[in-house]
Amino acid sequence: SLIMSVITENIDSCPYTGTRMVKGRVRVKTSEEAPHLDNFFNGTPNWDLVTGITRGKIYDVIKVEGFGDCEDITFIDDNGEEQTLADYFFTEVK
Repeated sequence: SLIMSVITENIDSCPYTGTRMVKGRVRVKTSEEAPHLDNFFNGTPNWDLVTGITRGKIYDVIKVEGFGDCEDITFIDDNGEEQTLADYFFTEVK
């Protein structure tokens, strides 16, 4: 059986629109891996503040929604709530 990945690799070459119900896990990129994401976590003015997640932690994915060449990942956060963030916050855990 074909196992569908959470994050679509090479999405630029195979863009899609729609929701995929997937079971999988993703890890939030650390500051070392993605320093460009730091502003989302440190309260920088004019940046959306991301809360309820821990950088470097692994989360269970509920669904993935494609918007052409990017994806939103919906997962269960540290508060037990559903949260949705862009794919660039994560690396997939195989």
